[in-house]
Amino acid sequence: MISGNVLIRDCLNSILSLNFPDYRIQLFSAADEWGLSSQPVRVRLVILHDRGYIDATKTLATARAHKPRVPVLILANASDAASIVQAIDLGARGYVPSTLPVGDLILAVHRVMAGGTFVPPETVFGTQAWKPLTQRQLSVVTGIRQGKTNAQIGKELGISESTVKVHVRRIMKQMQVINRTAIAHRSKDILSTDED
Repeated sequence: MISGNVLIRDCLNSILSLNFPDYRIQLFSAADEWGLSSQPVRVRLVILHDRGYIDATKTLATARAHKPRVPVLILANASDAASIVQAIDLGARGYVPSTLPVGDLILAVHRVMAGGTFVPPETVFGTQAWKPLTQRQLSVVTGIRQGKTNAQIGKELGISESTVKVHVRRIMKQMQVINRTAIAHRSKDILSTDED
């Protein structure tokens, strides 16, 4: 577990030790400190606590550089879709915001160690944020999901490339994501939600 906050680190250590008695939990204040640790132990999971004022992107990259195959679970204060999608895009296998109860943290640890992923339930993302997408916007999302450029999407839909760019900006705002990659990442759920 990596966290610069001693109190949070100790509290989480107590909780996880009770729920995972067969595992040894190592505590570090920074990813670099963990990387310098020379103990030859098999690491099953890295839990990275983002306090909100550290460079989480850099810390996640450092953690993954030391053990690229080891899954990383992020604990963070932010619960917005953009933060969650960004963490997953950067390689995290799970994301637990501080708005979730301890039971969800335990579930997340189990799931990620079993090879799965964990993100907050749909109610945290707000499938409601996807409902306002128009049919034209859904067509743009489909094009993005297929890896098409704005020009290709515009040609297929019979609209200009600049109009597609406007749609993409509105879609990002409505979905609370920060780029086309994030749109593509969530598009399967968006399209299945719309079809229901």
